[in-house]
Amino acid sequence: MNYFLENSKQRMYFCLFGMFLLAHGVAAAANIDWYPFAINEEQMSSITDFSGLNHSLGPTDRLFVKNAHFYRVGSDRQSNTKDDVRVRLFGISLSGPANFPKEEDASKIAKRLRSLGFNAVRLHQLDSVLSDSDDKPQGILTTGAYPTFNPTAVQRLRTLIEALRHEGIYVNLNLHVGYTFRYAVDQVTPLVPGESMPFASSPLHLFEPRMIALQVEYAQQLIRRLQLNNDPTLAMVEINNESSLVGAWQRKEVDSLQGEYQRLLQVQWQRWVQRQYGSVDKACRVWASCSMTKQGAVLVRQEEARAVAFGDGWVARGQQLAKKALAKIDVAPPAILEPKFNVPDAGPERRVVDFVRFLSDMDWQYLDTMRQAIRAEVGDMVPLTGTQMYYGGVMNADSQKDMDYLDEHFYVDHYDFPHQSWDRNDWRMRDQSAVREGFESLLKRAFYRSQKKPFVISEFNQAYPNRQSAEIMPVMVAIASAQDWDGLFFFHYADGNTWRALPDSFGLSGHAGQLVTTGISATMFRQFQIPALRESLTIPLVPEARLMLAAMGEGVSSDAYSEYLKKNLNIDVKEVFFKRVGMNYAAPVADLKTALSKSKSSVDEGSLGAIWSVNSGRMVSDRDAPNLTVVGQYSALFAGYSRMSISSSFSNLLTPVFSKEGRQFGVLLLVTRDAKPISKSHRLLLTLSGATTGTQPDTLPARPKNVVPYSGQSGWWTLEPDVSGATKPSGPRDATGPVWLERISVNFFYPSSAKRMLIYPLDGDGQRLAPVAASDVVRSGQGFNITLNKSSPWYEILLSDND
Repeated sequence: MNYFLENSKQRMYFCLFGMFLLAHGVAAAANIDWYPFAINEEQMSSITDFSGLNHSLGPTDRLFVKNAHFYRVGSDRQSNTKDDVRVRLFGISLSGPANFPKEEDASKIAKRLRSLGFNAVRLHQLDSVLSDSDDKPQGILTTGAYPTFNPTAVQRLRTLIEALRHEGIYVNLNLHVGYTFRYAVDQVTPLVPGESMPFASSPLHLFEPRMIALQVEYAQQLIRRLQLNNDPTLAMVEINNESSLVGAWQRKEVDSLQGEYQRLLQVQWQRWVQRQYGSVDKACRVWASCSMTKQGAVLVRQEEARAVAFGDGWVARGQQLAKKALAKIDVAPPAILEPKFNVPDAGPERRVVDFVRFLSDMDWQYLDTMRQAIRAEVGDMVPLTGTQMYYGGVMNADSQKDMDYLDEHFYVDHYDFPHQSWDRNDWRMRDQSAVREGFESLLKRAFYRSQKKPFVISEFNQAYPNRQSAEIMPVMVAIASAQDWDGLFFFHYADGNTWRALPDSFGLSGHAGQLVTTGISATMFRQFQIPALRESLTIPLVPEARLMLAAMGEGVSSDAYSEYLKKNLNIDVKEVFFKRVGMNYAAPVADLKTALSKSKSSVDEGSLGAIWSVNSGRMVSDRDAPNLTVVGQYSALFAGYSRMSISSSFSNLLTPVFSKEGRQFGVLLLVTRDAKPISKSHRLLLTLSGATTGTQPDTLPARPKNVVPYSGQSGWWTLEPDVSGATKPSGPRDATGPVWLERISVNFFYPSSAKRMLIYPLDGDGQRLAPVAASDVVRSGQGFNITLNKSSPWYEILLSDND
């Protein structure tokens, strides 16, 4: 769809074409014209170095929350005063051992990240691996009783934080991520004989009293040892990664509790019921069920949630099966098969809803305990969050009501492991695109945001070897900017054990196709170069609706939330392209009734793609190909598939026409490098990026490693196995060098009044190569017709008013 937006300061085109077309996309076997290219992350030229976005952090840079966004305190060092300055965070994760580089390497890493345009680092998985090593610590904890700290790891991390501060980079401190409690060593509640403690002890660590007490001690000690109590470098704290009791119940993890842990949660459930109803017997009568006994409450199994949506009994089960069957053949279900969204007053359905309320209250209790402990260390200013919204869904707004900001994760085409998790040589992917299959999922994230709190995506990626992975940063920046979100954190930078500058699963270092998009993406987001949508959409999501959605399993893969918005409020996820979306989680039922009476969708149901004009309010179908295009005053982007026909009303855009021999896919990014608008700039950086791959080992001459069908399965892809020793269907996701990039051969029109244009391809250091031939840069009418097909992903453009 094309969306035309305009404000008083600048004009911007925000285009998405054919978002829901090409559901399975172009075959991954399409021929790609590869060339070798490696980026020197240690040495960037001025045109490709974005260090100038940062300055060393000091007391005036301390962050806090104001008006639902992040601000720094300014020169008076006081919050909520006139000199407060809004800040957006464009960050990246360091995971596990990457948080503990040798002290002499800390400054180098910080400088690299600064040159790429990052102003925040997420310190992730500090606690996942226990390590007694003084030479190569893998985690911040030793094998001693939790929490026993590795002094070398602590010192190295403190040195890194100081290096980051010097380079103008904040830190996001993650607390509980991967530590798995050991009942004998840590003296926690024992498991059933033969049972293994789940990864990260989730969800046991959310309700077992000693585990919670130990997490409080860990948080306090970690903050003190890293000297973050009064450090402006600390931007925020994440308490718990991807874990809540509501989310665990939705994923049937609560169903599997045994022994003392089951009994412990049952006792707490019974106490909650007694507080709510006065006695277990009264609750039994309301529920029309005697599944509770004097010895304790029976936990509600997740499968009982279907009663909430469809009622109980064999008729309800038949309705649920019928709805699924109709969905498979794309037939809208009749009203009788639609889920119910009203909170039941009594019956078995009420018991399910009560249990969800109990779990949410337990989540709040855990987070509030941690919140108070952290506040005692860092004060009231540092923003805190509990866990990611999707892990529990909208009900997490209740358990996180006292948190300062809301957080979420987003991935396009995450790996699938058919046989063994994280098998290096047996994995597959769909080779999907963010502007094609991934877009609807991204748009849905907007409906978790609270209108009263900052919103952050603390993990996102479209990992190697996905062939459209170059699009992920600019696409995320475009949507986040239009929605006026507050932070984006790419996952992640590099393997801290090797620091290999080569494509490696989620790693950015060495992934040239993504690296060349990073600095421009950072500039666009951090400098507010894409204006936020002018019109806002505040959605009253009342507590009753949140309860019902959580009970139906929203927060896993359920479409209940989208159905609720559509059926009850006439809101389509594509509203994200027209309005800044924010949920009012504190709204009373009266606000919902008002919203229902005024509800009117902006989305044309008949269009798969459209041109949207704020001024005319018209929509015109455009079905050619899915892409996202933004042209602002200082920067521009195109990500996706090219259109075969271009509307005359958009003829002045930097719209690419790709070579017919290519995949018709590419990413184009443009930014001025002389602080002038595009219309007046004389020096710009242009990026052309596509697929990235490594080298197939043991081949002469060296050749690119190919994406191939996974075991002959339609729609699934993997990397071809290595030549030698291949016994499984996949090649490893950690690439062998050299790195290869897809050549993007493209023609486009550049509107300009300048008389002369020179274009220089750049090498891996960002240094100029021989200029593009004059025959490929031709003055025509009100600009230049440009043809590019060089073995480089980035170009320096120079414009002159002289012949």
